[in-house]
Amino acid sequence: MRSVLVVSFLVACGPPKPATTAPAPPAMTTASVEMSAGDVGLVPPQPTLRLPRNFLPTAYDLKLDIDPAKAKFDGVAQIAGTVGEKSSVIWLHAFHLDIKKATARSGSAEVPLTATPRGEDLLELRAQTPLVAGAWTLELAYVGELDPMNTAGAFKQTVKGQTYVLTQLEALYARRVFPSFDEPNVKVPFKLALRVPKALTAVANTPVEKETADGTAKLVEFAVTKPLPTYLVAFGIGPFDIVDAGKSKRGTPVRIVTLAGRAADASYAAQTSAKILDAVEEYFGMPYPYEKLDMLTIPLTVGFGAMENAGLITYAETLMLLDPKNPSQAHREDWVGVASHEVAHQWFGNLVTPAFWDDIWLNEGFATWLGSKITAKLEPAWRDDQGLLEIRNHALEADSIVSARKVRQPIEALSDIETAFDGITYVKGASVLRMFEHYVGEDVFQRGIREYMTSRAWGNATSSDFVASIAKASGKPIEAAFASFLDQAGAPELTATTSCSGGKVEVQLAQRRYLPPGAPEPKSNTPWILPVCIAYDKAGQRAELCTMLDKPAAAIPLETKTCPRWLMPNVDGRGYYRNTYTVQQVTALRDEAWSKLSWTERRAMHFDLRAAAATGKLPLQLVLSFTPKLMAASDDRFNVAAALALPRGFTELVPDELRGKYELWIRQQFGAAATLVGFSAKDTDTLDIELNRGNLVEAVAWTAREPVLVAEAVKLADKWRELPEAIRGTVLSIAVDAKAELFDKTLREVSTEPDREKRHEMFDALASVRDPVRFKAALSLILDAKVDAREAKDMVFHAQTEATKEVVKEFVRTNREALLARLPSAQTTSPLARYAYVFTSTCKADQRDAIADYVMKTFSSAGGGERVVKQAIESMDQCIAKRKILEPEIRAWLGGIRPPKK
Repeated sequence: MRSVLVVSFLVACGPPKPATTAPAPPAMTTASVEMSAGDVGLVPPQPTLRLPRNFLPTAYDLKLDIDPAKAKFDGVAQIAGTVGEKSSVIWLHAFHLDIKKATARSGSAEVPLTATPRGEDLLELRAQTPLVAGAWTLELAYVGELDPMNTAGAFKQTVKGQTYVLTQLEALYARRVFPSFDEPNVKVPFKLALRVPKALTAVANTPVEKETADGTAKLVEFAVTKPLPTYLVAFGIGPFDIVDAGKSKRGTPVRIVTLAGRAADASYAAQTSAKILDAVEEYFGMPYPYEKLDMLTIPLTVGFGAMENAGLITYAETLMLLDPKNPSQAHREDWVGVASHEVAHQWFGNLVTPAFWDDIWLNEGFATWLGSKITAKLEPAWRDDQGLLEIRNHALEADSIVSARKVRQPIEALSDIETAFDGITYVKGASVLRMFEHYVGEDVFQRGIREYMTSRAWGNATSSDFVASIAKASGKPIEAAFASFLDQAGAPELTATTSCSGGKVEVQLAQRRYLPPGAPEPKSNTPWILPVCIAYDKAGQRAELCTMLDKPAAAIPLETKTCPRWLMPNVDGRGYYRNTYTVQQVTALRDEAWSKLSWTERRAMHFDLRAAAATGKLPLQLVLSFTPKLMAASDDRFNVAAALALPRGFTELVPDELRGKYELWIRQQFGAAATLVGFSAKDTDTLDIELNRGNLVEAVAWTAREPVLVAEAVKLADKWRELPEAIRGTVLSIAVDAKAELFDKTLREVSTEPDREKRHEMFDALASVRDPVRFKAALSLILDAKVDAREAKDMVFHAQTEATKEVVKEFVRTNREALLARLPSAQTTSPLARYAYVFTSTCKADQRDAIADYVMKTFSSAGGGERVVKQAIESMDQCIAKRKILEPEIRAWLGGIRPPKK
């Protein structure tokens, strides 16, 4: 996104047409002209979503004077562009920018402009005399704000007395830093110059081209970028430590730009960043697009964890900086996974950018999918490719809400952009890619991706462009199949039954939208065009069959003369759909097919069985009978997580009088494995062992209150800070819940704890206590002036019991205005709207109507709030229905447990 000697550059052929589901920008027609006396230029009406195209930028030249010690900054923006038709008014985006002077120049002609803010996001520039069609440069001198609260636009943060200025411009925050055409399909070069205090370091998308002393300050001029959309422009100013991370195989310099005094903590990032770049570059088969790659630390982020700015990727401090003496395997995996995701964006999103926000899944879904593949390649022992099944499962859960977004949701208002960055975009997008990769073949899929990147480099594209490249590479007409998953919400539920009569053996397939109890009936439902792969029994051996189901039902012949004793209708769990099973099918899979299935298939099946038990379609005890089979491979973190998911998922539904039997069952099923891994880390621990230790010990010691493990946690908590990072937080949570004195001590110390990662663990532990009185005391931290509320804010979502959920609801009701005053208002999804889940997490039918009424009135008016609140209410309705179904099942199950004699 940069280059020198380019002053005015227009992307070849102009910006691509916007995606078909995105509202088209206002056309330049005489119908939109509002004439006044003596006015002969176009006056487009005030836009509601997209700017008119009577002016299109071709280049930006930005000069910003920023001192982190000050609350505001001065800027001069020169926007070169083309006026397509004689115009009296130009519209730009600008948010809280105080315009001091505005002019338009073309050659020797200079026309004064009157700049008038319209609402919070728009700037009307009215020319004193109309601007004729042709090349013009708009120059605006202005004053902007350095935000001390939001991590949006240009914001400031202070750590250990040192103040930094950093940026986050996705999705709608570039307008907070400079007047602009803040839409993703306008990609042009940027030239940036920063005047900063002489003692500080400035970094940006491109390398520094020139530094000039200017009294107590210096002017840092950066090379011109390649074509960029506004949301990928970035810079940082502060007393950074710079760590050389070497070069990629093709020679790209890589650096870690971190907080003052934290160079040692960036050592793992420095060791791995160039390797990640090499691996991603190899996948795309084309060079990294930019001159350099810097990885920049942000002390605290709200609403995002990392951002793929071209050549200057930013990360939250807790993601990038690891304890150099004893970093956990999980922390290393998190770093490599997130860094792989962000580096993948340098091609997918940066080099080729979605035409509009309805196709943001092309960025995020792709990076999520490829990030897992790259991590698995770099560290095979982590097996992150198997984690794609868990990603799929998360997506299917999100898709169980009838009001869930489509992957390619039409953008009709700014609020639709604010809610576009959700689980559907990230994990459903990744899961659909994985399914079609399997359908066409990995090599073919990769070839299609490379063709797409080459043909669209430095420009914009839509979903249709991407799918067309895959179809071209595969020779298969997959466009309609892909669209069936991108352009409608929900997920298919597949029923597969064998029919063996008249000498014919076939599998009968039927699909419908998955609707759990409590879900409203959708307005419409079109069958998916669904790639289905089935494993089945063929005379005692395993066989497979793949087909494309393009109608509600179909019968597919099987290549066997004997009736299959079992079938598993989702090979490797790659299909983005759920399966239904009969009791007979489940029994056959457990008792006959288990040895013939891969572990991924076993877990995919178990995911469907858990859902069936939770919705009354299968007996709970039948599904729980799979727990010992999963725990037979308890060294596998994915198996342990799957085995724990069902029993821990209905913890709150267990009646008080059966709580003891429930805890006994947890200890019986998982106690031996928890005791085996224990609290003590070893140098030989794998990632699986490390993650299993946390999951098992927490389940047995916290959920089931196993006294020996609880006592050990209380003892270890005296020096919890000295424990390995991997177990530290688990120990503290168990101990703080078990011992009031430790809770009080942690409550006193959290505001003075200097380490941000340890503070997070302390907040989590305090918010996990079951005692309502202590939990209420913990929540008071969010309003404590000595605490950064941005770090403590998520405590409200950690209530673990019905009693503590009542406490948090009353806390939010009572302190809503005070909370809002202490929390950021600019996030991808409004923090206020997310608070609806504090209330809807209660699954009690007698409270349903009152809660729904309250959250609708209180939270739906926030940015993106209407969709968030609607989904929160629907999730509550589903939980109420689930409770009604499961409570009798839980009573029958636990009623049969006989505690051992003392």
